Formats: sequence, C-alpha cells, structure tokens
Amino acid sequence: MQELRIRKVEPEDASALAAMMVLEPVVANTLQLPYQSVEDWRRKLAQTPPHVHSLVACNAEGRVIGNAGLIGNERPRIRHAASLFIVVHPDWHGRGVGSALLRALLELADNWLGLLRVELAVVHDNEPAIALYRKFGFELEGRRRMEQLRAGRYEDTLIMARLRRPE
Repeated sequence: MQELRIRKVEPEDASALAAMMVLEPVVANTLQLPYQSVEDWRRKLAQTPPHVHSLVACNAEGRVIGNAGLIGNERPRIRHAASLFIVVHPDWHGRGVGSALLRALLELADNWLGLLRVELAVVHDNEPAIALYRKFGFELEGRRRMEQLRAGRYEDTLIMARLRRPE
C-alpha cells in the first residue's frame, strides 16, 4: 500500500469531498444526495458540531481519498455511543484505506472519547464494507427493511455494532 496520511478534516477539504461524494459508487452506498456543491460541503464543514469527529485519508500527494467519522451523542445517557461513517474513493478500494480510517476512528473512540459502543448502517449488498466491519469486530444486530432509497429502489440496510466493555 502507498503512503497514507490520516488527519482531521479541514474546511479546505470541501472541494475534494464534493468531488468524491458525487461519484456513482459513493452515492450508491451512502445516504448522501447526489450533486452537492462545494459550497454545500464548505457549509457542512464550517457547521460541524463538537460531537462529530471527522477524518480524511490522503495519499502521498496529499489528495483526499477517503473520509470517515464518528457522530457522538450529546444526551448524557447515550454519550458512550456513536455512529460511524466511512467513504473511500472508488479508485482506492481494496488498498487498505478503509482499514486505516477505521483503525484511526476506533483508536479515537476507545482511547480518547471513551466510547463503549460504535454502530453503523450499511447497505445489505455492500459485501466489501461488511467484511471490513467484521474484521474490526463489528457484529450484525439487525436489518432495516426498505430503509434506503437508491437509484429508485428501496434497499435494506444492516445495523452493525462493536461493543467494548468498560474496564
């Protein structure tokens, strides 16, 4: 695998994220709407609440090739849980980018945020992503039928979670 750098997302990443998020394979496997502008992404990044922790993966040339994050909870009784999202540029699938981003997020979750539960939703037929999540200890918790509209069809999503027992 080429050199990778994982870092916190910056406002300057808006154009790279906008370009990546309009790619058909990305739109198909996320809840993002197609055709979001660079300005939409600038606004999102500028208004990121403190309980959202977003990272990017950059290749050796500094190009953004992935984005992932944890969406925490402000409510006291579920502050120990967060939802995870991850997107890798299609040109970089199968090259360790997803693993690097997931490893960085789980290190943040476990060692800095004190999270005990990290959960996610994944489209039922995204087998590479499901395999990645299983590799990192995520287990299937359920299925939401017809939850996601994708290219005019309603698709099921799988709910997966990784639990870490308090010490």
